[in-house]
Amino acid sequence: MENKRERSLRGFPVQLFAVIMGISGLTIAYAKAFHYFGIPRFIYEALLIIDTALFFLIFTTYMIKWVKYPDAIKKEFNHPIKSSFAAAISISFLLISISFYDFAPTVAVSYWYIGAPLHLYFTYKTLKFWIFNEFQINHISPAWFIPIVGNVLVPVVGVDVMPEELSIFYFALGIFFWIVLFTIIVYRMIFHHPMPKRLLPTFFILIAPPAVGFISYFRITFGSIDIFGLSLYFVALFTFILMLIMMNVFLKLEFFISWWAYTFPMAAITIATMLLYMAYRNELTYISSIIFLIITTIIVGIVAYKTIEAALQGKICVEEE
Repeated sequence: MENKRERSLRGFPVQLFAVIMGISGLTIAYAKAFHYFGIPRFIYEALLIIDTALFFLIFTTYMIKWVKYPDAIKKEFNHPIKSSFAAAISISFLLISISFYDFAPTVAVSYWYIGAPLHLYFTYKTLKFWIFNEFQINHISPAWFIPIVGNVLVPVVGVDVMPEELSIFYFALGIFFWIVLFTIIVYRMIFHHPMPKRLLPTFFILIAPPAVGFISYFRITFGSIDIFGLSLYFVALFTFILMLIMMNVFLKLEFFISWWAYTFPMAAITIATMLLYMAYRNELTYISSIIFLIITTIIVGIVAYKTIEAALQGKICVEEE
């Protein structure tokens, strides 16, 4: 019979890699804030230490689970919803790479060389899984963006370490499937039953594809701002405002690990706004950047506190039927 520690390891959820996504996003935002606004560097450095430590803790624990309980891993990877979070592993490598890039490029590139091919593997594996399995429309959620649309992250560092055509390949792949999946998700939201409460926070993921798409496009075009890039940013901004209008719904939700879906998308639009400030240097983009940074910091702080509280109560590492 399994003891408590073994049960916790078996129940260690792949969704916890969303913690790395959220903390990495905040770390990158503070790296930009240090460069553009003169915010003290130690905040970025402290976040980078926390981010890296959490990455190794979560990644190592999940690899131990993989060795000891491969059946539990297989169950997650074949789940219609949880399987999308498997690609959060490769995205964590990519985000750690971006977090280190300004201050330790050699370390950053090492993470990138793991994350980029690994994410492409998850992309093909996920597409094959979708093609050869039967799904119901209620299985889809914005979390499905993670394995496919996550490709737009690759060029952020990739523009400096791989041929331009390869960066465009990853970017085009992510943007194309963003449009495809967004259409299906809107259809599901309008014509089918409402999403379960525990998945409602994943609506915030809708902010991430256009926001990260803008960041990636900004890097590929070496900082140029054109109508396509601005269109991506304004779609992200529109989606953020929509989430703001729906805020009373989110405030009533009890804590689920899915709350981490609030964090990375908010960090993404924060960073995108900072890049706009770098391009325009006007008061509007400056004030917007600071406001977004404050909001994102508060959200990550609240979600982190709630996660620690839930973990101490034994509510995180629980194997679901």
